[in-house]
Amino acid sequence: MAKVRRMVLLLSALLSAAPANQPSVFTLEAEPFIATARADLATLHMFVTGLKSVNAQVQANRQLFALKADTVLTPEQKRTILSTWGSLFGYFASIEGLRQKYWDFVKLLPTDSRHAWGYVVTHTALTTLLAYGMSFADLTIGNKQLETLLDEKNDEFGVPAGAFAAFKMKAIHVATSTQLMTGDAWALTVTPTLKKLKALDEKDVKWAWEEMKADSKQAKSSLMKSGVKLFAGNATDILKDSTMQTVFPVQKSFAEWMGDTRVARNGKPLLSKAFVEKSVLPKLQAGDVLVTRQNWFLSNIGLPGFWPHALLYVGRPTDWAAIEIDPGVQAWLKTQPEKPTTLAELLQKRYPEKWKAYADGNDFQGHGPIRVIESISEGVSFTAVEHAFGVDYLGGLRPRLPLVEKARAIERAFKYQGRPYDFDFDFFSDSTLVCTELVYKAYQHDTDMKGLDFPLVDVAGRRTLPANEIVKRFDLEAEQPNRQLDFVLFIDAKEKEDAVFESTADSLRGTWKRLKWDVAQK
Repeated sequence: MAKVRRMVLLLSALLSAAPANQPSVFTLEAEPFIATARADLATLHMFVTGLKSVNAQVQANRQLFALKADTVLTPEQKRTILSTWGSLFGYFASIEGLRQKYWDFVKLLPTDSRHAWGYVVTHTALTTLLAYGMSFADLTIGNKQLETLLDEKNDEFGVPAGAFAAFKMKAIHVATSTQLMTGDAWALTVTPTLKKLKALDEKDVKWAWEEMKADSKQAKSSLMKSGVKLFAGNATDILKDSTMQTVFPVQKSFAEWMGDTRVARNGKPLLSKAFVEKSVLPKLQAGDVLVTRQNWFLSNIGLPGFWPHALLYVGRPTDWAAIEIDPGVQAWLKTQPEKPTTLAELLQKRYPEKWKAYADGNDFQGHGPIRVIESISEGVSFTAVEHAFGVDYLGGLRPRLPLVEKARAIERAFKYQGRPYDFDFDFFSDSTLVCTELVYKAYQHDTDMKGLDFPLVDVAGRRTLPANEIVKRFDLEAEQPNRQLDFVLFIDAKEKEDAVFESTADSLRGTWKRLKWDVAQK
């Protein structure tokens, strides 16, 4: 027991306390705490999957990162390097935010269920950060040109000046190595509690257990290769070191934002359901393209821009009156093998199970009715207002296309529903889809469909479409008679006032220039 107490004290000292005056997840009782931790572990799983995808691109472009310091980079090479670093930074910082959120687990007794769950989230995040952080540090450290480039401010990806210097220092610091060794040893202490809770049988916990083992092994291998002296100096020196509080702090305010501050709203969006039903739904039409943002939880964290998510609004069948009687739609329906007379009949006959889930079912959170098709971590999903519009910002755009093309876009979206989320952001594969890929492919040009033209951009060596680019395209074409999108609505927000408000087309046009991590809400 004395050994256990010493381990608790060492862990507590190493992981330190949360910043003062910040709400803590540990104020929650066991049941809501575990529910929160379970959701955050699923989020961590999503982030780690995305990080691995970007890391694969890093390895595929190793020669680019290994160029000699005096090599003149082409614009394409520079874009690949900066977008790759920006994606890695987003994942590192987001995973670090989750790690910090639970770092006070050591203040609880090992028999406390919150202690065990806190350990799982914290140590899985830590081992991931060290494994992939040190791998990237090993690849890049020593190349002065590259280090200078990565240290520059990168507004598009929200990377502050000096971020790479801070990153590489923390990635190989003795304190983080100490946390790794101590955390690995602590697994034996929490295992009995997790077994008692039957948590070890849960999918994400199983994943976390295997992930932390594999990543710890990789991190230790990198440490040995880098020649870092573990436990250098004495315990007093380690305990005095401020770097123990964070692994990749980058900015103190950023760490607080991604970690503890998120607890303050505890998942509560600024847009309420009542606001959406009164001020949003009456303005929308089937086929509208929507962009959304949540300040404290960003989907597609590895993509650039203020707007991280896009979705397709399909509404309810009762909203399709104009579509159903449109001559163009009727002519198209007559060419279909099912010989339907309405869009609803076509979807019901072509996708009977999907139609049943859409028309009569609830979404994965148990909410209904279904109004949206979007690609999220759960896959291409039917979702209701509570999920789709449970956000802080919302922009609505309407394709300037015939109703028949909107009907065809809805049919295409139904076809893709149920497919997995695409963490590789591979727009040339239909087997998995990222959020904007659903919108892109629903309205993709075809021989008999004009569709929408959204040029793809290079992100970490992949051709993809960040949601921010949709708003950018709207802005650049807004004054042109042949513009592709019309303004529908923009719900802006003031975080400090916990408020949202209807704003203008001009305001929406400028949002793609806002910083990705901007919480100032200017």
